[in-house]
Amino acid sequence: MTVFEKTFDDAAIDYDHSRPTYVKEIYEDIFRYKPVGSDSHVLEIGLGTGKASQPILETRCHFTGIEPGERLADLARKRYQTYANFTVCNQTLQDFISPDESFDLIYAATAFHWIPEEYGYKRVHELLKPGGAFARFAYHAGTDKGREEMTEEIQEIYSKYMHQEEPLREYGVEDAKKLAETACRYGFCDAAYQLYSTTKEFTADEYMTLLRTYPNHMRLEESNRKMLFEGIHSAIRNHGGIMTVYYTMDLELARKPARN
Repeated sequence: MTVFEKTFDDAAIDYDHSRPTYVKEIYEDIFRYKPVGSDSHVLEIGLGTGKASQPILETRCHFTGIEPGERLADLARKRYQTYANFTVCNQTLQDFISPDESFDLIYAATAFHWIPEEYGYKRVHELLKPGGAFARFAYHAGTDKGREEMTEEIQEIYSKYMHQEEPLREYGVEDAKKLAETACRYGFCDAAYQLYSTTKEFTADEYMTLLRTYPNHMRLEESNRKMLFEGIHSAIRNHGGIMTVYYTMDLELARKPARN
């Protein structure tokens, strides 16, 4: 298991409780692009705790989720134990064995960026049936736009303990367009993309739980991590006790060409 996989797996419950839920419009756009029903075979890459799985499972499709983290996979199994159409494979995409052209839809939710681009797109292309679709979506955390003083204070803390000099850049249309076009370099067609916005509120303690699921934070030298977390916790408490994270969610879609 790689470092990032172990980080998420060690913080499986924190991950499940603190990460945002994907907006329903993402699934509506996926189903418009590629209808999914009881005869469909769907693969999720990077299942995690199953936060992105329920709307897909509710189509009654034949669902397979790949998840290398044992604790994460176990939480997903418990969450969906009543779904007869739910299967978990506790392994990586690289270790997953399946005949080519097995799936109508393959998707990854804030997971595909961990897979080497050239390998990932090629393997997805192989696993898709002709005419099948690949959906890649993710969330990107933004600063609290309603509490500018708190945001500036937290940025100063990041600069001091993480050497992060610039504030988080908001994910935009050009980012999504560029990512959607990437699939076309690997034999896909009909690339499309969309952006969505949502927010999630955290108390100071809840925000610390979220930070514990970020691999780059947990890799910090221990004393710097302690000072970073304590500084952010104090900043939130000193500015009303709530942090609102402004999330941008992006969806990229592409299709494996149908046979003539």
